[in-house]
Amino acid sequence: MPPQNKIIKYNLEARATELKGKGKPLSEISEILTKESKQTITKSVVYRFFEANATAAVQAVENSNKLAAKVAKAEISTIEQRQDVIKGLLTLAKKADNEHARVQAFKAANDALDSLDKRLGNLSPSQPTQNVIVNVQQNTERLKERMKVYDAIFEEAE
Repeated sequence: MPPQNKIIKYNLEARATELKGKGKPLSEISEILTKESKQTITKSVVYRFFEANATAAVQAVENSNKLAAKVAKAEISTIEQRQDVIKGLLTLAKKADNEHARVQAFKAANDALDSLDKRLGNLSPSQPTQNVIVNVQQNTERLKERMKVYDAIFEEAE
């Protein structure tokens, strides 16, 4: 295991980050931290500290992206299952022996479509800082999925 960075060892993370946030160069940060802590903090120690933090941030973003992909996959699976249910209900409606059963199956299909609409509405991004292109792509995908459902309904009705 590599030795602990002196900035972490002497609990100087907040001060180092503050100085960097003020635009101080690494050499000046090392001088200030050395004076304040009365410990030798070299420029390379400061560099390694910030490099390690940057690497940790990249890994956190990658993990977040992987989690988002898993959630999206689960959402797609749920939507596909709901579409199968809707298709099944439409088939039942088409093959129903009496008008009451036909109406009930169409009503259930309509309720399932409403539920799917609500589910698709829940997929919109909650963070206002997300890219507009992502919103457009998601809306386009939702519209495509909705059109597939409508196409299936109209095909079944014909």
